[in-house]
Amino acid sequence: MSKKKHKVIIVGLPKTGTSTVTIMLRILGYDVIGPDGDYNKGDIALLNQKFEAHDAFQDYPWCFEWERFLDKPEVKYIILKRNEASWFKSFYESYGRTGARYMSYPFINIRKDIKNKNQFLEYFKRYYNKANQYAENYPKRFLTISIDTFLWEDLCLFLNEPIPKTMFGKPVKKPHINKKYHISKPTSINKFRSKLRVYIVPIIGRKNWNTIVAFLRKNKIYN
Repeated sequence: MSKKKHKVIIVGLPKTGTSTVTIMLRILGYDVIGPDGDYNKGDIALLNQKFEAHDAFQDYPWCFEWERFLDKPEVKYIILKRNEASWFKSFYESYGRTGARYMSYPFINIRKDIKNKNQFLEYFKRYYNKANQYAENYPKRFLTISIDTFLWEDLCLFLNEPIPKTMFGKPVKKPHINKKYHISKPTSINKFRSKLRVYIVPIIGRKNWNTIVAFLRKNKIYN
């Protein structure tokens, strides 16, 4: 059972820096899940089950279902901002497939087509307008920030956590996660890590694997 005082939900559409914040939270000892491909929109029982079992939540479906947990005072929210034009470019080029086949379609409900760019941008504005309104009403429970300027000091102050240090006592650097780079540059070390993950996770479990990877990232052994 987690000893964390807070649960954390990352409020930010895919491609706004959610993976980087996930690694930061794991370095702080949070058990983070998402995206959850086994979730079907409306399966609230499964959603609540996962919520009780973990500490922090990112991407699908949590970035769409976060309002359901506003009545729980232990939940804190991180709103990740991004320029809407750069978000759409990144989302369109690298997140999921086209048409209605991308994971977030049940919530966004816009076919992924370059002709629908304005619809996506309008959705983006509505999404963040709603999130910002809640942030104004619950200022102590929301942190609104861009991933480019997000520092360990911001996260640790918000969650009342000590700033992490390496095994040598040096401050941990903020991780930089670039999935597109790793996909387009499948180096031998990345291939080895992927194969290792396939074999190891069924043996030790996803949570233990994430804990090990977080430790290696914290100490600059794993990028």
